[in-house]
Amino acid sequence: MGFDISRVKVAWEGYETPLMPGRYPVEFDPIRRHCHMVDDQNPLFLEQGFCPPVMVDYFASRGAWPPGELDILGLIRKIPTPGDRLVNMNHEFEWFKAVKVGERLSVSHKVVSVDVKPTKLDPLSVWIKTETRIVDERGETVALRWNQILVHRTPEQVQAGFIRAEAAA
Repeated sequence: MGFDISRVKVAWEGYETPLMPGRYPVEFDPIRRHCHMVDDQNPLFLEQGFCPPVMVDYFASRGAWPPGELDILGLIRKIPTPGDRLVNMNHEFEWFKAVKVGERLSVSHKVVSVDVKPTKLDPLSVWIKTETRIVDERGETVALRWNQILVHRTPEQVQAGFIRAEAAA
């Protein structure tokens, strides 16, 4: 039994989750607490009700609990890979619109690419690139985020030739 990356690519590249509403509307108090924590005194955020760009993703998400199948980690964990250790290697954001207190945001995640790129740790390291689209109540794109995620096995699993059952061909 082995790992067939071409089968995984056909099944998962281009897969997109349905648009899911964020758990909460954009709220002033989390914005205020964030600004105080990072010493951001910008009156746009503290007085005029605009959401700091870095918090847009927070308000668009379902939150950390309960974990969801359609959040970014739930999506990544569904993709068959030899290992199950995840590392977010980087992410990029592009913002298109300002967001204000009271707005409701939604999010969808898309698998852009799935590739095997060997690392020193694991010759079957899988690199998954995703695109997250955040939209406002009108369906207009507020921001895009791209993540590069590495999924690998432990050194012990590599040495033993372990491949997760759902990833074996």
